[in-house]
Amino acid sequence: MFFWKEKKESSSSCEGRSRKSRELLLLLAGLALTLAAIFLARQRINAAEREVQQRISPVEIVVPSVPIRAGEAFSEQNLAKKPVPATGISSRNVPAGEFELLIGAHAKGNLDPGEPILWTDVEEPFDAERFSQTIPAGRRAFTLDVNTSSSFAGLIRPGDIVDLLCERESGKASQSWIRAIPVISVDRHFGKAPSREESRDIATVTVSVSPDEGRRLAAAERDGRIHWFLKNPADNLKPAASPARPAKPAEVYVEIWKAGIQERYPAMASGEPG
Repeated sequence: MFFWKEKKESSSSCEGRSRKSRELLLLLAGLALTLAAIFLARQRINAAEREVQQRISPVEIVVPSVPIRAGEAFSEQNLAKKPVPATGISSRNVPAGEFELLIGAHAKGNLDPGEPILWTDVEEPFDAERFSQTIPAGRRAFTLDVNTSSSFAGLIRPGDIVDLLCERESGKASQSWIRAIPVISVDRHFGKAPSREESRDIATVTVSVSPDEGRRLAAAERDGRIHWFLKNPADNLKPAASPARPAKPAEVYVEIWKAGIQERYPAMASGEPG
């Protein structure tokens, strides 16, 4: 009887410990889920705060500093930059980085001071046909993606002259030069140089090439590499040709008859057989 009671008490004790362990595990699981929920909620709050901050952070756009009448040319005297919330602008607004693009263009209508200038308010030089009219007859405009190296640290400008070395992946045997290529556009700029105030790097350069040169450039851009070399536009000298190797003198043979059999030996410089 005493043994049965002791066994029952021991079994009850084990069940109690097991129940406490399960309760502890459930408590820990609930705590982990609570912490995960708090972490995810905090992440969402931070993301929402960043989005709101980006929306309300000011962005500079171009506005008239004085009243501008229809047909009047834009200039540094009648243009200004104005910070506005990012939510209040669109792709139609002229950003401050494109300020100098408006210089010399004309307004389509009347503009009041402080009123945002839109691309649709500008008559020129943003006529798409105007750029195509700058391409000489028989030539083609070919646009290439560039980086800091190929844009010469952003110093390349419309009107520059470049030599391009096209190299296929197969090696040196497939190298070819395309020389004296005019640069007709840098990004969207073809009438003037890019603004110094632009913070972004040059992304594209457009050159004027013949159809055959364009075909070679397309092949090199697709299957190999293009190396850029900037030259002075006033340098009209042709590259020096590689010195020709002296022709190897033809070997002279001397006929010698031995026992009625003709034999030929190469002659030495003295004319004697070697």
